[in-house]
Amino acid sequence: MGRVRYIATVVVLALLPAMGTRAVAQEYPNPFMFEYNTQSRVRTEWGVGVGGVYTGIGSVSAKDVVLNTRLGFQGYLDMALVVGHYFGIESKIIYEKGGIDAEYKGKRYDISTSTFEMPLLLSLRLWDGAVRANAGMQFGLISNGGYTDGRESYMFGIVTPTWNLAMGVGVRVVPNVVVELRYAHALQDGVNQLGATNKGAGLDFTTRTHKVMLGVSLIL
Repeated sequence: MGRVRYIATVVVLALLPAMGTRAVAQEYPNPFMFEYNTQSRVRTEWGVGVGGVYTGIGSVSAKDVVLNTRLGFQGYLDMALVVGHYFGIESKIIYEKGGIDAEYKGKRYDISTSTFEMPLLLSLRLWDGAVRANAGMQFGLISNGGYTDGRESYMFGIVTPTWNLAMGVGVRVVPNVVVELRYAHALQDGVNQLGATNKGAGLDFTTRTHKVMLGVSLIL
């Protein structure tokens, strides 16, 4: 009887630490265990996307300059910091290529434009992220336009200024694909030039632009 009691005591003492560990683990979750999923309170999203862009020129300070923009395209890297189920901070690194058909004093110019932009937007996400409305600033990091006249190359100037107000809406069409429509309005004038020759500078004038962008993003 004494041997049975001794064996039972040893078994109970051996099981107590395991039972206590399980109880503590259930009552006090390990704060360093972080499960990355859509239920996490703070998480990140990454993606890549492509899209089309129309750049409208709302005003031109020179009356004898005519500017007609062509549809351009964009490629971009998507980034987002999502907080809870409803809010997020979204950004993109965008490369944009476009063109402008210009006319000045009866002469036509084929202007090629390239731009690097970065929007920084606050996002409201509804219906488990199926619809996301966003608004904020869109920064023109680098914006160049140029044209050739004979063998000479000339700078047209910027098309997208540094400060732009942006707003848009995105819809998740399938689990990892988001279609987004965004509008950006320039808060600054761009300084441009046409008609330069190797003998001197051309006409300086200012423009004010806005953009409509439609893109498709693959969330990785």
